[in-house]
Amino acid sequence: MDMSDQGFNQKIWTDWSTGFIYGGNRYNCGTWMDKMGSSAKAGNKGLPATPRDGADIEITGLLKSTLSWLDRLSTKGHFPFKGVQATVNGKKRTVTYAEWAALIQNSFEKHYYVPLDASEDANFAVNTALVNRRGMYKDVYGTPSDREFSDYQLRCNFTLPMVVAPELFTPSRAFTALKLADKVLRGPLGMKTLDPSDWAYRPNYDNSNDGTDQSIAKGWNYHQGPEWGFPLGWFLTAWLRFSDEPHAAKVHHVSQILLRLREHIDSDPWRGLPELCNDNGAYCPDSCNTQAWSASTILDVLHELNLMGKN
Repeated sequence: MDMSDQGFNQKIWTDWSTGFIYGGNRYNCGTWMDKMGSSAKAGNKGLPATPRDGADIEITGLLKSTLSWLDRLSTKGHFPFKGVQATVNGKKRTVTYAEWAALIQNSFEKHYYVPLDASEDANFAVNTALVNRRGMYKDVYGTPSDREFSDYQLRCNFTLPMVVAPELFTPSRAFTALKLADKVLRGPLGMKTLDPSDWAYRPNYDNSNDGTDQSIAKGWNYHQGPEWGFPLGWFLTAWLRFSDEPHAAKVHHVSQILLRLREHIDSDPWRGLPELCNDNGAYCPDSCNTQAWSASTILDVLHELNLMGKN
């Protein structure tokens, strides 16, 4: 309803030097961070707050997971295809699922990781001038140059690839990034959708706001800081898998966080977990009071804990 004509004129393609899929444009919402501006008064109508028009880190992780799965099925004779037909370096050929997966595996950290030590930047695809945090994974790779800063915004999306494609991550780097997220992004019931030190951070969502502040009018900040429930499950599962703490310590840390969720459920008339919260777990009137995907990823965490207890 609010998207401009330019939002429909998008291109989605694979870069066969890395295996990453790119897509979208400035005027199209390309991922779950899908808030399309709707305020003509404030000047955000037709402008996504977070277009994420490059190679989004969670899409890259999901792609790698899918390719590895298809390769296993194909190798066992359970899937009739071996790969995809593609034009690579001007020539049409078959790119096998295994080959495509290997491309992503070999390219992932070089392009997404921002090292703790700036002296290592030359080994990674890092624009040092845009770095705000170190020891993190970029939210996107390859955003057009006029908005390249968005690649370096610390968000919670990097935790999903840690769950579905953990092989992409060097364990020590992964845990460093998780500790940063634990300190900076984790709220009482969810994960902040943007780093509080970011210039665009606006943690309180009000969809009925009819003001002239573009950054929050008509809830434009839906994914610019409010604390979403379902990414917390990704984060906790990743913590269990990548933490180098002793077993008891990592389980204790996760259990303490789960206890806060239990307390909320016990006192909540809906007996569930909300879609999102405002700053520091504050009630958000425009959030769904209980939402299935907030609970579903926490069920995944409980399953993970159960499996750990059996091993």
